[in-house]
Amino acid sequence: MSIPVKSIYPTVTFAPMITTTSTTTGPKTPSYQQREHPIITANIPREVTFELPEGRYRATFSGIRPLIKQANQGAHEWIRMLFDVHIPGLSEQYDACAGRNFKLDLNPGSDLRNWLTGLLGKDFFRDRSGQQMNLDSLLGTECEVELKHFYGKGYDKPLVVVAGIHPVRSSQPTQATGGKD
Repeated sequence: MSIPVKSIYPTVTFAPMITTTSTTTGPKTPSYQQREHPIITANIPREVTFELPEGRYRATFSGIRPLIKQANQGAHEWIRMLFDVHIPGLSEQYDACAGRNFKLDLNPGSDLRNWLTGLLGKDFFRDRSGQQMNLDSLLGTECEVELKHFYGKGYDKPLVVVAGIHPVRSSQPTQATGGKD
């Protein structure tokens, strides 16, 4: 279980007292409605969005969660890979996130293995044949994610899928490429 890094409670701050003055020749003591009162401000937490545009963007592996899915043959282990995505113009206001689910299977030809090969390279699995892989070691890894949209019948918003992951190409933030390399 992970401990949240950000507070789930808003931060409340108090500004200096504001004094209102009377413009009439009335009493020197301010009335009830004219008394000093603090200006109260509260930070609005950043919203999380999974509604991201297609393209290739800089990202960081931010989470790996185990899942159990039931099937006719019994329960299957799955994992959910999560990314914090940097999208210029969007990431300044929102926490842009993307994710993808996989059956926990690293056999040759499996979806997870093929997908991870884009980041780790073709020799990674061959060089570690017969060993275990600690998937948590990917947490914090900088990469580039390729986001694609899939439109389902009856849905007004597309499903955003991390179609591929790649090593970072340069030290500059990556802009959208319109889904093409």
